[in-house]
Amino acid sequence: MTVPALQQGDFVWCAFPEREVPLRPGPLHVAYTLAVASVAGSYGVMAAYTTSQPWAGTLPQGVIAFDSAEAAGLGQARAFVLDLRRLAYLPLTAAWFPRVAEEGAGVLGRAPKALRDRVNAMATDLVKRRPETLSRSGPLWGPVA
Repeated sequence: MTVPALQQGDFVWCAFPEREVPLRPGPLHVAYTLAVASVAGSYGVMAAYTTSQPWAGTLPQGVIAFDSAEAAGLGQARAFVLDLRRLAYLPLTAAWFPRVAEEGAGVLGRAPKALRDRVNAMATDLVKRRPETLSRSGPLWGPVA
């Protein structure tokens, strides 16, 4: 098994599944890589949803907003929101990561260690204390209730 092209903390082009069809690749979208793990002789990626749509109102637990300056430092073209409540567990394949075979593997930027640590702590807290707020998709999790 070769070393995976993605690492924890990468912002990467991904076919993030839509809520209506949670087990199928969705349109090309930027996702945050929470983890990369060995799965049955290959690799699986735990990814979190991002959106450039402005968030109205107070940010709920598990949602982090980045202004345009912060976004630029993370390889993003504009301000965005990282939603740790919306997760996908996906195989590291071209179907789910269409640019993985290209130079740079479709990675737009990487979070610095301090941000990775903050995001991981928030995600872990959500899983432990607020699991009912999570939306899980992707074939490595199996059917979504």
